[in-house]
Amino acid sequence: MTQIDGKLPNLYGRWSLYVALAGLVFVLLAMLDSAPYSNVEQDFTVDGSIRTGSLILPTNSETPRAVMIFVHGDGDMGRSAFGYYYPLWQRLAKQGIASYSWDKAGVGGSDGNWLKQDMQSRAQEIHAAIAMLRQQQQLKDVPIGLIGFSQAGWVMPKALKDFTQISFAVFVSTPVNWLKQSEFLTQIRLQKEGVLGDAKLQQMQQAQNVSKLIAQGEAHSAYVDFLQQTDPDAVDSAMSPERYHFVQQNILADSEQDLSGIKQPIFVAFGNHDSNVNVPYNVRQYERIFANNASQLQLNVYQNANHTLLKNSEFGHLSPSLWWLIKMSLWEEDGFSEQFVDDVMLWLNTQLTQLATQKTQSLGA
Repeated sequence: MTQIDGKLPNLYGRWSLYVALAGLVFVLLAMLDSAPYSNVEQDFTVDGSIRTGSLILPTNSETPRAVMIFVHGDGDMGRSAFGYYYPLWQRLAKQGIASYSWDKAGVGGSDGNWLKQDMQSRAQEIHAAIAMLRQQQQLKDVPIGLIGFSQAGWVMPKALKDFTQISFAVFVSTPVNWLKQSEFLTQIRLQKEGVLGDAKLQQMQQAQNVSKLIAQGEAHSAYVDFLQQTDPDAVDSAMSPERYHFVQQNILADSEQDLSGIKQPIFVAFGNHDSNVNVPYNVRQYERIFANNASQLQLNVYQNANHTLLKNSEFGHLSPSLWWLIKMSLWEEDGFSEQFVDDVMLWLNTQLTQLATQKTQSLGA
């Protein structure tokens, strides 16, 4: 077949995109039609700012057994995290558990700008969401839990230690210390780029100097000037003023003190193929923090699992995109590492059983 002016490949490309989009729409419609839940638009207000969200109510019960609040990681996340939450919502609904998630500030219909938030303000969002949920007749007395991802590891402990209405929490791929996390990401980047020896040491020192400059409160212009003087090639990829301000607000984040102050049981999950978080280091931190109350912590490291706890062999080479969403839609819960979802559900059921027993004993007394 003869190619004329390069148009044939473009035609094929367009048609493949159309077919993929049609397939995605079909799969999503099928999923929604068979989903064991209803998706109710439910917003709340925090400090006069609206957050738009979805309340996922199981259809197998008028009164859910509990409600899980989803807490996003980094980035401009909408309420479903690009469809990543759908399989989890489904499984929770099958267990009679409701879910609630919202669009981050400045995303979807939500007011504000998530880049202007620190971890404490994000914890305040959780408190405001709980206040709204408690106004719902079917949720006014049910246990409330959190499930959060990555950066949420600095948000949830603040909400947990300040709010007794939260009964338990699930932490997924959550680092403890921001600076240690930043250092690890630099090491991974240099490893991928094949930088070794003295060159690696120099670049690691450069990254530490940048972090120090940010932590000291220097202006964005000073940061750019520093790069121009020390690493001109890095100027083109420098953080925007907005991202710089966000990092500056949060660079000293460390969840140890907040974690030490919580009383609720927590489930912590990591994947052994996580290239975003230093898993061995963070496992040690969690085990050390809860060493005096080991029963409060369940911590599992899953095999063949990446940062999202999806199967690394199937999703490790993909980033969130149209093709990622199609594959996620087709695989649903099976996309997650073996046992991860089952383990979370078993743990949640255990917590709910214990809470029910305590409530019965309290009423009997």
